[in-house]
Amino acid sequence: MAQCVAIQPDQTLKAVTGVCDFVMVTQAEFAQLQQQNLVNVLNELFAFDLATFGLINTAALVAFVTAHGVGRVVRTMGKT
Repeated sequence: MAQCVAIQPDQTLKAVTGVCDFVMVTQAEFAQLQQQNLVNVLNELFAFDLATFGLINTAALVAFVTAHGVGRVVRTMGKT
């Protein structure tokens, strides 16, 4: 169970109630927090929304079609 602590002037820890700067947790709680943090970081790094995917996909398609058209024109002009 998490315990709110304060650092005393003699550098010892004292359990306090209410608002505090430091919290002591058990090893199991710490492991759970680390695992949840890892899941959150992975979601932030690799999750994307559908609107962003659609925008990037559309931009890539337009760039491909435009470049293909320009390539055809250049090829035709090179033959004449």
